[in-house]
Amino acid sequence: MKNIIALFLVLIGASIVQAQKVKVGADPSADLTKYKTYTWDKPLPPGNPIVRQTIIESIDQAMTAKGLTKVDEGADVTVVYFAAASADLQIGYPSWSNAMGTALPTGIAVGEQSWPVHKGTLVVDLVDGKTKNSVWRGTATQILKEGPTGNAAKDAKRVEQPIRKGVEKMFKQFPKPS
Repeated sequence: MKNIIALFLVLIGASIVQAQKVKVGADPSADLTKYKTYTWDKPLPPGNPIVRQTIIESIDQAMTAKGLTKVDEGADVTVVYFAAASADLQIGYPSWSNAMGTALPTGIAVGEQSWPVHKGTLVVDLVDGKTKNSVWRGTATQILKEGPTGNAAKDAKRVEQPIRKGVEKMFKQFPKPS
């Protein structure tokens, strides 16, 4: 019995180490409370259409819960997401985002820099509709732990809960990260 309890504790400890991590950054000069509408960037990233729909629904729910309304055009912000399911990606990030990488902690403009999006990561970016500048970014790791198996329904079922949890954690910190 003691061996079973010890094994259980080791497994819990291992799962905590591999737990989902969320980072959020926002442009300190942007007043995110002024945004009332959003739209999706088109085209949306390719991949498993069921997983893509789960990501979209999760973000739509989070945006609606924060008081934003989805519109077809002329939105205050545009939503873009990146998901690295089976390979690493490189994306640019704004200089204000010191939580995302090596940008200056002061938020002093130094131009766009790039950082790796490792396999299993979901990035949600909000872009100002007028300036086209990124104003908020949430990143969740350990979302898509394994690459595609070839069975779209099975893959989608496996990642549905981590996606929803990651998006929820991100948007708890909207409009300003804690």
